[in-house]
Amino acid sequence: MNLFCLGDSIMQYNDWTSYPQTGWIQMLDRFFQDVTIKNHARNGRSTKSFIAEGRFDKVLKECKAGDFAIIQFAHNDEKSADLTRYTSPDEGGEFRSNLEYFVNELRKKTVKPVLLTPVTRRLFSDELTIKDSHEPYAKAIIETAEKLKVPCIDLNLLTRRYFAKKGQGPSRSFFMNFAGGIYENYPDGKNDDSHLRPDGAYAVCRLFISELCRLEEQWPEYIPLIMAVCRKGIYEDKEIDDEKLMWQ
Repeated sequence: MNLFCLGDSIMQYNDWTSYPQTGWIQMLDRFFQDVTIKNHARNGRSTKSFIAEGRFDKVLKECKAGDFAIIQFAHNDEKSADLTRYTSPDEGGEFRSNLEYFVNELRKKTVKPVLLTPVTRRLFSDELTIKDSHEPYAKAIIETAEKLKVPCIDLNLLTRRYFAKKGQGPSRSFFMNFAGGIYENYPDGKNDDSHLRPDGAYAVCRLFISELCRLEEQWPEYIPLIMAVCRKGIYEDKEIDDEKLMWQ
């Protein structure tokens, strides 16, 4: 069983040259047994550029019946100054039509998609409140999912609540926001409140998996993916990789 991941730098795989930046999909394999993660997410892509560059065509060529896909865009669709990436989230806008295109084409291949709202930015208005910088796009994703009758996981809301609860100062440890002299790749430090460090990527995975498991009753066709989630106590008689996280 394959799980295809369509998205941008918040999902993308990072090698050692950009450590500690970590796409949250890099942690996702720890939560599944017998699922192959196919991460097609790439830095700087919007729904528009992901299609224009032929990246979605590659997904369609590679996927097969019985596979699943998660789709998470917005960070770069929001960049109104860059017409090669910007899409409008309004009704009838390109952002919604691109999401529909992804879902409809995947369904033609008998692949089951899940739409995800984007991970929050770390933009605090006070010590325990994060501004919702994604609101019109998150709304567009949720409404598109309702229209197409496809599951949606609202990671924008979930991550905003999670990181806000941690607090303005402590939440820095989840993002690429740190002083100089800590990481070899960033000797002068970094002030990035969008991209994640390993702890942030792991936290997003936990939130995603928790919500995925809640889909079982309303979306029984997604049970094969849900049943592949690692759980404590059910694999004692099966050899697994030592680094696998036995979740819940």
